[in-house]
Amino acid sequence: MGLLNKWMESLDYEFKILQSCTRHQSPYSSCSRCLDVCSDEAITFIDGNPYIDNEKCTECGYCIAECPVQAIEGFFPKRTVFQNQLVVTDEHPPALRELLGYYKKGITAIIGEQEKLDENWQQTISKTNEMLEKLNEAPFSIHLKKIELKEESFTRREIFSFWKNEAQSTLKQMTPAKWRFNHEELDIAKLYPKHQFIEVSVNLSKCTLCKACQKLCKKNCFQINDTSFTISAQKCSGCMLCQDICPEKAITIQERIMSATEVAHSLLIKTCKICNNNYQTLVDQSEKCVKCKKKEEFGAILS
Repeated sequence: MGLLNKWMESLDYEFKILQSCTRHQSPYSSCSRCLDVCSDEAITFIDGNPYIDNEKCTECGYCIAECPVQAIEGFFPKRTVFQNQLVVTDEHPPALRELLGYYKKGITAIIGEQEKLDENWQQTISKTNEMLEKLNEAPFSIHLKKIELKEESFTRREIFSFWKNEAQSTLKQMTPAKWRFNHEELDIAKLYPKHQFIEVSVNLSKCTLCKACQKLCKKNCFQINDTSFTISAQKCSGCMLCQDICPEKAITIQERIMSATEVAHSLLIKTCKICNNNYQTLVDQSEKCVKCKKKEEFGAILS
């Protein structure tokens, strides 16, 4: 390793969880995906918020790829690419989102010297190929044979620049991590803009148009105006925060790959039969405004 590479390695820093984590955004967040994916038990929850124990962390990068809001700061392990083909190694296989990113940059083949893939690599590639089929893309091809490598390696500092524009300068790719960190490149919705990975549905009879979902959604998937309630799920990453914080439990989030769609529900202006005030609703059969409904419900509880 050259002096420059040694200097760059010395600039490495520990993984950490950012304030953009949904657990920091709301106490109602139920997201635990970083915890669920960490096989090293390096992530724990303290007072409802996730923390990384860097003594246990092996920097596998799975938590970074799994986080739906790109709230974990860190870098992927070294990957080896040979003639636009990803090389199978003894290390942990890339995360599914990593593989989808490689695929969009033209690396659509996986090679190795093994007779067959180990179970972890096999499962990861199989799941990725299932997703690619739903995205109307050809699967990764796998070639296991004896190869002579002239390595083109992507270290944990170079992996993020892999998604950058091909015209990006070599000097910028070699810049220390703190100066060019870009964890948001793991947002697969940006890589596949014609598809959405999450289906968002709203129970119109339960929704009170409180706008909590609109205010907390960082992806701007919800828009409520004077005439409609529009749901644009293409950018949705499945953080579940809208479902978690909805006071009426009217929102349902499901993982599903489908063509990108926008759903618009018309708003109606009705007159409350109790207070005679006008109010907005999504249901034609509605007869009472939210305020009057809540008063009745509260009275029934007390009686």
